Amino acid sequence: MAPRRWLCAAAAAAVAPTATTIVAVKEHRWTICRSNHTEGHIPPSQWSEATRQQHCFLHRDDKAAAPGTALFQHWLSSEDGSWDPWNDFPTWDILQRYPDIGEGEEARGYYTLWYTTVVDPPVAPPLVGDDAVAAGRRGHLTLHGVNYRPTVHFDGALLQPYSTTPDDDKADAGGMFLRRSYDLGVRTATSSPAPLEILVQPPPNAGKPVPLNSTEVDGKYGLEEGQGGDHTIAKSGAIMQFAAGWDWIQSTPDRNVGIWGGVDVNWEWGDVRLHSVRVQVRNISVAGHSDEGAALPLGDDVTVQAWLEISVTATVHRQQNPIKGRFEYIVTHSPDVDDCNVLVRGTVHNVTIQQPPAVEYHLGTALLTKAKLWWPHTHSKSNRQPLYTLQAAFISDEDPGERLSLHEAKAETTFGVRTVSSFTHPSTKSFALKVNGHPIFLTGGNWITTDQFLRYSNAPRRYLQELGLLRHAGLNSIRVWGGGVAETEHFYNAADELGMLVYQEFWMTGDNNGRWAGSYDWPVDHSSYLANAKDAIKRLRNHPSLCWYGGGNELHPLPEEGKVSSVSPPVDIEEGLRRYIAELDGSRPYVTSSVTDASDASFDNFRVLAPKDGPYGILPEEAFFDRNPGLTTPLLSEEEIKRNIAPSDVQSKDSPGRNIGFQAEVGSASHPELESLQRLLSKEALHAYPNCGEKRVYGGSVHEEWTYFKYLSFTEESGVDHICQFRFPPHSLNSTGQRMDSIGEYSWAAQFAQCLQYKSLFEGYSHRMWEWFSAVYLWKASSPAPTLRGALYDWYLATNGGYWGARAGLAGGSPVRLVLNLKDWTVHVINTMPTAAPAKSVRWSAYSLKGALIDSGEIPIPGHEIGGNAFAHLEGSLPWVGESEVAISGTLVQNVVLYRLDLLYEDQDGLGTAKNSYFLTDPAKSDSGSRQSRYALLGAMRKESPSVQIDVSCNLSSSGISCTLRNGRNNDVAIMIRLTLERDSSDEDLRILPMLFSDNYFTLLPEETARVSATGIEPSEPQHFWRCSSDGFQLSVSDINDVDLVLSIDGWNVQTAKVKIDCNPSFSAAVVATA
Repeated sequence: MAPRRWLCAAAAAAVAPTATTIVAVKEHRWTICRSNHTEGHIPPSQWSEATRQQHCFLHRDDKAAAPGTALFQHWLSSEDGSWDPWNDFPTWDILQRYPDIGEGEEARGYYTLWYTTVVDPPVAPPLVGDDAVAAGRRGHLTLHGVNYRPTVHFDGALLQPYSTTPDDDKADAGGMFLRRSYDLGVRTATSSPAPLEILVQPPPNAGKPVPLNSTEVDGKYGLEEGQGGDHTIAKSGAIMQFAAGWDWIQSTPDRNVGIWGGVDVNWEWGDVRLHSVRVQVRNISVAGHSDEGAALPLGDDVTVQAWLEISVTATVHRQQNPIKGRFEYIVTHSPDVDDCNVLVRGTVHNVTIQQPPAVEYHLGTALLTKAKLWWPHTHSKSNRQPLYTLQAAFISDEDPGERLSLHEAKAETTFGVRTVSSFTHPSTKSFALKVNGHPIFLTGGNWITTDQFLRYSNAPRRYLQELGLLRHAGLNSIRVWGGGVAETEHFYNAADELGMLVYQEFWMTGDNNGRWAGSYDWPVDHSSYLANAKDAIKRLRNHPSLCWYGGGNELHPLPEEGKVSSVSPPVDIEEGLRRYIAELDGSRPYVTSSVTDASDASFDNFRVLAPKDGPYGILPEEAFFDRNPGLTTPLLSEEEIKRNIAPSDVQSKDSPGRNIGFQAEVGSASHPELESLQRLLSKEALHAYPNCGEKRVYGGSVHEEWTYFKYLSFTEESGVDHICQFRFPPHSLNSTGQRMDSIGEYSWAAQFAQCLQYKSLFEGYSHRMWEWFSAVYLWKASSPAPTLRGALYDWYLATNGGYWGARAGLAGGSPVRLVLNLKDWTVHVINTMPTAAPAKSVRWSAYSLKGALIDSGEIPIPGHEIGGNAFAHLEGSLPWVGESEVAISGTLVQNVVLYRLDLLYEDQDGLGTAKNSYFLTDPAKSDSGSRQSRYALLGAMRKESPSVQIDVSCNLSSSGISCTLRNGRNNDVAIMIRLTLERDSSDEDLRILPMLFSDNYFTLLPEETARVSATGIEPSEPQHFWRCSSDGFQLSVSDINDVDLVLSIDGWNVQTAKVKIDCNPSFSAAVVATA
């Protein structure tokens, strides 16, 4: 009999059988039943027909879906046709129909569900000389994510999970982030389909939301307050604490109970199964010259060689004699496994596999030559980073002719070639990161998860879209926050591919684990918590995007010698995490907490990233250029603030514990685009937008539906309202009786305000790169629910003005950036690459809003270059060149001047350009009263001046649309031009989301042109994203097919227009103005 091939169909050397068939259990092949307490844990297949009729409410091939939480199953069973549970976000009136799991046993029972399906027998392979029908294979069930504890029955038998980790006997630990494996026994191709029934029990402590206690609300919307509800959800350990509610999200009624990860059945020949392939990349060198610790050369075409240390864990599933055989492995490019370009091949002979069930086998070292380095995308010009796949197999030595006694198993993993390390930066005195030996200034965003109800946890495309949006904004890192999730393989696969650096925290917060509330002893079951952590480490360790682990969010005080009680994390958990990371990973740093508290005491930045984080509200744009934006300098501890200690009383003002060097969280107000707001709010709430000067988040002029979606005011503590800065006639400081003219005006002013805010935020931190700061992470970059605070794009994946402000502030991730310090009007040039960039000077130009050039000049660059990984603080400052005030319709308002900065520099690829622009007012008018009406002239332009018409011509390519936009000669400056790609249909929200525009919310001078491209975010083969049909140009993605395309143009003072996109590869269209 010829042996079956494995690994790579075209491999010419030693071949081995096709060991594994993996079957993802179909998401729509499930029946969902409520737990029947009278029957205990007896599975539904053993219930009477009457009992099944009473308790089973979603049926196979109907609507049920796994993955899918308990609440999601109830949504699917409802007859409410007003919304789509898959693609819409539930409004408050939908959510209030369902009980909160913290209400008592009846509510727990409502969300305690049986997930039942049928598992088909293994398909008979094309065996040569064998009886394929009689050949049996052993089945293995893997549950990739269950919250909180499953009970599994297969073919009527109760199954126990088996451990896949050596020396780990707690295979049945509860927890949300633990993979669970079950032996289904041996079945043949002629076996009957067998029922698989999984009872999912809720966490022992689900916590309760805390109702908002205020006479200013009527309770209609079930408003909540508190971080983690009543905090007791932290007792359950490995769970998402935010599910009990936070200041930025309402609670999740079922706390995400249910099967939320994938469900796989693997069929293996024989009794051996492989798990957890581990690849440790060692001794990376160029042309064989290794200098440990030296920086590796930049360049996407640079090749290196690296030694791979390879190991795999094996389990045996029947008591028997030791099994003898061999391991084989190959390394190929990923995702080109099927092309069979084998880069490395190895065989380990004379292997004996035996009990105990889980043993790690070391397959030795292998040399990978001509490998390409994995980089964060800000240090690479490639759209996709290079990845490699290692496939390993075990083949027993028994006679291949004896099919029933042969043992074959296979496993694989993907990895990248790179180094990562941490160090204390000598200037910032903070934690800093190196990748491939180069310091990386981290510009990141905090991440919770992709959807509050975990509907997209098994959707690779959604993760790629969201991370693609963050990458396009110029962020190079993501912090997976400790009150959220241990992210999925799909998340990390997207981060690997896109070149995003990830900081993954475990599941503790100072809000619920003792610091401010809850208990230092929580979670209750420490061993269960550590079992989840151990499995997460094994699952994530091969991903090149993962750079370091964190013990949790804002934990304090930390365990240390002499202090082992009332600490966070508990000592045994802290020691366990450090031990497991060292043993199971060994290649990444671990930092116990994101922040601690300000202090003169020694500050260990290998245990904590910063003394403080925040603030989270709107700030004057110039405040982001302070040493500790929005906070005191030096920082004060919580105790010092209570005692009214002044910053001037602090002795060690320059201590690392008194200043932020690593900013783990800083946030501000945000607001979705009007189209998203219309999907989110009722008509009543839509037109009940807040008054000018409103500081509150509930009560007053804040509609309760706005509070429900966690509205955060755009008003500073000083009383300056950043939305009403654009009001004309001007708004007076501390006057709360005025409003913007309409929700449309309110929304547009919010886009402008947050564009300025987030641009200044990233520029402020960046202009002191490696001087004050080593990192800045936005709180938050995204949100798992529609929200009226803290997100660069909304749940519908529509970007907002803040997104494009952030992208402008980070120059879309470009290495050389221009920054104007809004505090003192000095100009700074930043170079985030390690190589110097020759440049002579920065040119500035100042224009009136009519487009007339007022003045210009040049500022020389010292030494005619910007050093590598450095900045140039240019001498002098920009002058104010306009009139201080101008009269509009008889009203005197502050003048606004458009300043432009331009730089021509050289890099390794030739000439590069850096640009930036600012709307500025006379800096002499910096008091709060003047700032309140700072942009009234812009408001007057929108309200009283003729709208600017933009000429558009476009052409098509296989990967997207490219358009040239031109502002006419006699027009005003066209401000905040917004482009959207829309369906030509009658839907209420016509936008096609998400879309990547090369620029948006941008400004054009009269006679100025801009070329803007638009592409989608798809996993691969962008040429398949666009296609033409006989009916016209259409978008081809999985959920939007056969729709004609329209490019919509509007803006702050821009005439709304639409251009239909034709199939002609080159076309121009006159803009058709619309009302």
